[in-house]
Amino acid sequence: MNMVRFVFMMTAIVALASCKTNIGARSSLLVGADDMHKIIYYATLAGSSHNTQPWRVEVLGDREIRVFADTTRVLNVIDPKKRELYISLGAFIENLDLAAGALGYATEVQVLPRSERTACVAVVALKRARPSGFDLHSIVGRRTLRVSFHTADIRKEEVASILGDDWQTSFFAASTEEGRFIAKQTLSAYRQQSMNREAQAEFASWVRFSDRDVRLRQDGITTAGMQINGIKGFVVRNFFKPADAEKKQFVQAGIGTTEKQVNNCGGWLALTSVDNSVQSWIDVGRRYERMNIICTSLCIGFQPMNQLVEEQNFLENVQHELGKGGEIQFVARIGYVIETPSPVSPRRSVDSVAVFYK
Repeated sequence: MNMVRFVFMMTAIVALASCKTNIGARSSLLVGADDMHKIIYYATLAGSSHNTQPWRVEVLGDREIRVFADTTRVLNVIDPKKRELYISLGAFIENLDLAAGALGYATEVQVLPRSERTACVAVVALKRARPSGFDLHSIVGRRTLRVSFHTADIRKEEVASILGDDWQTSFFAASTEEGRFIAKQTLSAYRQQSMNREAQAEFASWVRFSDRDVRLRQDGITTAGMQINGIKGFVVRNFFKPADAEKKQFVQAGIGTTEKQVNNCGGWLALTSVDNSVQSWIDVGRRYERMNIICTSLCIGFQPMNQLVEEQNFLENVQHELGKGGEIQFVARIGYVIETPSPVSPRRSVDSVAVFYK
């Protein structure tokens, strides 16, 4: 086990006890499952853009797992180069790796070269080993939070825990010139994207307002995931249709919510890579998932806000100001919260994404 992985696991284990997260409902789904089903289950709890869950796997006994890109779940408007698809797959692979280690399997992850890749993106070889000691509750409790965060500065020691020795990620406090720049650019990029009818139609196609749609599809952006609760949540779940997400009133409400979000946080994380290869995007996804897990364990809210990466004119501007020689791939706002609510985004079942061979 390398030192980066060891420090990450110890940080998550120690910090988990300090932040209240209700995770019993998800963990109860594993009663009676074998190790391979458990590993895939934990992998599916990874974050993904619009909760598209763009993964499929083939499991060969207890010795190999093949990870495929489900290209029917590509966001063609906001992600034409499939950057976010591969970042999502990287998050999936990270959870898979962590879960396998916790259950007593050493892993070797091989991302396939482009010349060898069809839909298969990576092959994960497994062999029996000592359990890593990683607490799987850290994966179960991870989530995206879309509420306002406390604006207090993130403590230096906690920034250090989040970043580890990741030299390709920068933290910018919200109170700094760079932090204010990211907030302003993110809001402007969100406003531009929300006025793009094709982007809004794509967003609406992944909205699951009603409880029936959530049960039927088990993916996408739900009312609870958008943290529309109480009476508003009841009205939206029971009377709104996905097409309503394209209407002016909903769009304007989204802009207002985003303005509150960017102005209420402790800081920003900017993840970069050396290039725009699939390997780099998958690596960014793995790093993002680790940081999200650490933040959740520290009672630090985490919300990906990638509009300024998705909108090319904003990306060029931010790249010039903050890139520092690397390619900016992923941006998230973070900030302290009193507690992390239970994860609410639905997930497709293991059997719907995996094929098991003996």
